[in-house]
This record gives sequence, structure tokens and C-alpha cells, in this order.
Amino acid sequence: MLRRFVAPTAGELLPLQIETIGLNPDQEHVSRPDGYPCYHWLHTLEGEGELRALGMTWKLPARTGFLLHPDVPHEYYVSNGPWHTAYITFTGSMAATCANTLFGAASDKFQWEQGAAGPTEQLMRMLNLAESGDDPSGWNNSAELYRFMTLLKTNGTNDQQPSLSKRLERVQQLLHWLDKEYANPDLGLAEMAERLSIGTRQLNERFKESFGQSAYAYLIQLRLRKAKEWLPSRPDMTVRQIGEAVGFRDASHFIATFRQKEGMTPEKYRRLHGHS
Repeated sequence: MLRRFVAPTAGELLPLQIETIGLNPDQEHVSRPDGYPCYHWLHTLEGEGELRALGMTWKLPARTGFLLHPDVPHEYYVSNGPWHTAYITFTGSMAATCANTLFGAASDKFQWEQGAAGPTEQLMRMLNLAESGDDPSGWNNSAELYRFMTLLKTNGTNDQQPSLSKRLERVQQLLHWLDKEYANPDLGLAEMAERLSIGTRQLNERFKESFGQSAYAYLIQLRLRKAKEWLPSRPDMTVRQIGEAVGFRDASHFIATFRQKEGMTPEKYRRLHGHS
């Protein structure tokens, strides 16, 4: 069944603001030589279509979608029909920031695996909420749209790599172990790699894919986070004792690392957060 909801004009520009959302059980050929003025998400539910933009052609089978940035010339049409689609067009004061931060600055295709929680179910949730009339201000659907984008980020991928959630599954066992063993000053890359039965190079590749940093940098960040929890809450312990308790071999290394990463000494951080 064809469904289309056009959002009322808001009195204030929301961070993320749905313009239209809907379902099309028999997607027609659409050509926009000048693009569309808002962000446009096109989502295949059944069948298959093709989308042309940026001098390329993308196939859009089930469990795929395409995020078009504003004013990007494009056209799309059925290639194996009927082509059942869903769509969202949106704008907002933070739309460009969110889209660029989560997905990059270029229009792109995304796909997700069978049974992956998120994109389709969340889109239907937004459509049902919009049609219910229970969100006249648009703020709830603004929040739901952000949730849709984060689910697409975690459960979808725009390349041949596994999704972020799948990549995190690979290192989850190690993350739990690190949360217990971070205080061991002898802990290093070799011990971390051994937990996953892989080499140190592959370990770093997995951490950079998931967290954008090396495995050892993640460990240092974890130790500093624990120190930031302890500094205000353990006034009976000296800075040196806290540094040693979270895995640093000596106070000078702890203080220098803390200052480099946090922009202040541990003592200043402690005073700032409640204890002299």
C-alpha cells in the first residue's frame, strides 16, 4: 500500500527534521537533474532497482539503501520488479554535521545483513509515529531519525568490510578481558594478541577498523579513563598510587601521559572535579 507522510512546517528548525517519509509498493522511474533540496534516503524493501549519481550506477536489492546529499543530480528506476521502496527526506540544523560525521561527505550506498536489527524496523517505527499524529512538534521523530542513522552506522556498511557491530563482536572478548587486566603494567600488544590467537599486526588492524586507533592506544585510553574515575572518588590515594593502580609503571609517565591526553595534570583534574 502506498503511504506518504508530509511533516508539518515546524516553528523552529530541529536538529534533524523529517520532511517526508513513506512507502511505495511499485517504485516509478524518478529523474532529478538538479537533485533534491534535502537529504534523501532511498530504501529497498523488495525487488531491485538501480540508482545513477555521481557518474556511477548502483544496484539496490533488498536490505540496501542509498543516502543522497542535497542537490546531487540523480535518477533511479526498477531493474527487477516490482520494486518496493521506502524513503525519508530530511533536513535540520545538524543534518549536515550528523550525515558527514556518521557516513562521510559523499552520497553513498549502504547494505546490511539478513536479520540485522535496525534500519527497516526503525524506518517503519518513524512512519507509524508520523502518521499517528502523536508527535505534532516533530521532536520525537527527530530523535527517532537520529536513532535510524546510528543503527545504519552500526549495522550497515558502505563497503565490503563487516558492519561496525560485527567488527566489535570480533574484539568483544578482548575488551572484557582488558577491563579486568588493565592494571597489569606488563600487559602489552603480545598478550592482547594472544587472547584472540592472532598476530599483533592483525590486532592493530581490527582496533583501527573499530575504534580508529591502535590496540595499545586503546589500552592507554582505558587506563586514563579509570584514573579519571578514581581521582575524584579516592581522595585517600595519592596521584602516584592511582597511576600505579591503573597500570602505569611510575608517576612521571602517568602524569606526562595524562597531561598530554587531557590537557591538564592529574592533580588539577582532581581539584576540578571536587577534591583538593
